[in-house]
Amino acid sequence: MSKNILNTDTLKVAMYLRISQDDEKYDKGFKVESNSISNQRLQLKDFIDKNEDMELIEEYVDDGYSGINFERPAFKKMMEDVITGNINCIIVKDLSRFGRDYIDSGRYLQKVFPSLDIRFIALNDNYDSYTASETEKNLVIPFKSFINDNYCRDTSAKVRSVCKVKRKQGQFISNYAPYGYEKDKEDKHKIVIDKEAEYVVQKIFSMKLEGYSSYSIARHLNDNGILSPMEHKRAMGIRYKTGFSTKAVTKWDTPAVNRILTNEIYIGTLQQGKREKINYKLDKVVSKDRSDWIEIEDNHEAIIDIQDFEIVQKLLKCDIKAKNVGEKADLFAGLLFCKDCNSQMTKKVDKRGKIPMVYYICSSYNKGHNCSRHCIKQEDLKITILEMLRHHIHSLGKYEVILEKLREMEVSYELFKETDKRQEYTKKSKAKFELLKSALYQDLKEGIISEEEFYDMREFYTNRIVESELILEKQNKEISRLYQKSLGNKDFFSEIRAYGNISTLERGLLVRLVDKICVLEEKMIEVRFNYDETTEILDKLSNYAKQSSGKMKEVV
Repeated sequence: MSKNILNTDTLKVAMYLRISQDDEKYDKGFKVESNSISNQRLQLKDFIDKNEDMELIEEYVDDGYSGINFERPAFKKMMEDVITGNINCIIVKDLSRFGRDYIDSGRYLQKVFPSLDIRFIALNDNYDSYTASETEKNLVIPFKSFINDNYCRDTSAKVRSVCKVKRKQGQFISNYAPYGYEKDKEDKHKIVIDKEAEYVVQKIFSMKLEGYSSYSIARHLNDNGILSPMEHKRAMGIRYKTGFSTKAVTKWDTPAVNRILTNEIYIGTLQQGKREKINYKLDKVVSKDRSDWIEIEDNHEAIIDIQDFEIVQKLLKCDIKAKNVGEKADLFAGLLFCKDCNSQMTKKVDKRGKIPMVYYICSSYNKGHNCSRHCIKQEDLKITILEMLRHHIHSLGKYEVILEKLREMEVSYELFKETDKRQEYTKKSKAKFELLKSALYQDLKEGIISEEEFYDMREFYTNRIVESELILEKQNKEISRLYQKSLGNKDFFSEIRAYGNISTLERGLLVRLVDKICVLEEKMIEVRFNYDETTEILDKLSNYAKQSSGKMKEVV
């Protein structure tokens, strides 16, 4: 059996100090200054100096580490020294500095330290394991540890609740603003555009629209000395930490570019609550379903036009990679489809003649699947699409008059919603289920249905009501999107007019105007334009205006 070192003449003392930002959250009586590392050190040294039987061997400091678990570097080092016999006494300011987890704290105090003959002293709690009674060891100290643990649990729930409210109010509560933005100096819960990074975000979207792959964009940024998001924050003096890179100096890469291209923060939509901790004791974070995110549209100034953002999302889903790094994708990549099987068209080059001929065929046919060639020459396609674009742009002129009239009448969002009959049907359906549910109790009372049928039917109607509410929420978002795309898009026709005199096809122009090109047999094509949805809405509003003289004057 080992010698009881508690009875030796001199104790080899470890001074353990800890502080973290969590302490302010988890303890209502916590004061930063009195619990600072320096003040803990002064108090413990003063105690050791007054005890001649104590020799300070080492101090162990965990600065910035939470007390809700024991995964702390200095604590682990101290335990190594305990096991090797370098330490036989541990002194802390109070039990909360040692740890806030009830179970693990109790395990160390009641099992681990006694088994290793380690004397444990918590000054402010007046606890010394060498002199403590059995009541203190088995009742008082476990109770205090339980109180510390409960502070963490209760405060964690309150913090989550407060954060949820702030998110719903559109307050930005993350530690770091996303690339392209910075925290408002007047209000840390608001974000404003970072002018130094704004043009980089715009450049990334512009290059994607022009047909560059995300890898090519990243390489272009690195070659031109553009700092990556992490390095940009460091250059601004921000102590930024991320799990996306472990390199000393980070560079742009494909994932970094794609994170920017898919982030709706750049169209003014604030999305928060995407991830959460499993519980207050574990650092593990899990992703939440999008339905559980908190999203606030038009929350801040946008960097990217919503139309361009939607086009980029569509392009990201298509295979638009250039053959060689730095080159652009094909002019029609991601836009050209077979009408019959909806497969993308494959680009082919016939080099048998003096001048190579570029043409497209159905990719499904090219792989030997059940479809026909749908062959069309690139040059013929260019000429036809260019002519169709000119005609389409010219035809949009009449909608400028309609749109101007509607804006003069200040068509409200609520009035705009009336033109969408989907919500009317959903609301009637919800009301029907609510009526049926409310009648169940009377049916049970009169013996029309059994108790088992009552509970089954109540659950069924409740689920239908919840489903109706979710559908209404989705419909509201869709109507809001359509309103923004039509009446809310002030630059709609100025954007179109900029393309009025086009003479050649360019990738950037094509993806902005065209949603999809379908190739039929006999070299026939169909084109779906990006603004078709907007013109359909304006037609509907125009007709609605004619039928609603009490709400709006006639438009045409």
